Amino acid sequence: MRLRVLDLARRRPLPLAAAVTVLWHLVLFAVEDLLPPLQPGWFPDLGAAVVNVVLAAHTLALIGWLGWWRETGLAWRWPDRSWWLLLPLLAEGLLHLVDGLTGSATVLASAAVTMLAVGLAEESLSRGLVQRLLRPLGLARTAVLVGVLFGLGHAMSGLWFGRPVDEIAFQVLNTAAFGFCLAALRWHVGTIWPLVGLHALVDFTSINSPGALPDVVQVSIIVLLIAYGWWLLRLLDRRPERARAPASTG
Repeated sequence: MRLRVLDLARRRPLPLAAAVTVLWHLVLFAVEDLLPPLQPGWFPDLGAAVVNVVLAAHTLALIGWLGWWRETGLAWRWPDRSWWLLLPLLAEGLLHLVDGLTGSATVLASAAVTMLAVGLAEESLSRGLVQRLLRPLGLARTAVLVGVLFGLGHAMSGLWFGRPVDEIAFQVLNTAAFGFCLAALRWHVGTIWPLVGLHALVDFTSINSPGALPDVVQVSIIVLLIAYGWWLLRLLDRRPERARAPASTG
């Protein structure tokens, strides 16, 4: 079975990546519906944390079964000069702190743990498994498709949870740009772990901010994420040794 999946990954990387993304979200919806409400006073976001831990565990188990631990960026790499490239996304996360945070210490601690679980679940899927599946298509095309699938995955979530259409449309654009930029960064840093932290930070500060950033700022962030991601890909053309994501030969 494993060899069949590996062969399919070589022959049909995009359909398989899309199928994995859809199945991941179906598991998300199933676990969300089956899990009883978990909102204890000491951990208000316990239910959401459990859902994302389950998703992360399933994704990591699949990656391990495929033998792609290193190829999906799950192997740890010590920080080097490439980590300076993470600073613009760190700035985005900190930008949401301009007006401070809302919520008690318990609520914020609960949210921080949950966002770390979300970061691990989504990064192990998108910048881990999906990015590895799409790798044979080339670095730039892979980064673009990772962003597109990441955005479309959030469209599925938005529709499932009944969010307004205009909100879903904006979220798709935002998450696609964010996912594209993270995918480009992934080629440089060679590991998903700093991306897990950045992802968690941006989600935590944006969700717990007392108000959304002005529309013009949000649109500017999307444009800047796309521009920065594209610059990172161009940088790889001059420094190909930074693309630390070799395709598996197994």
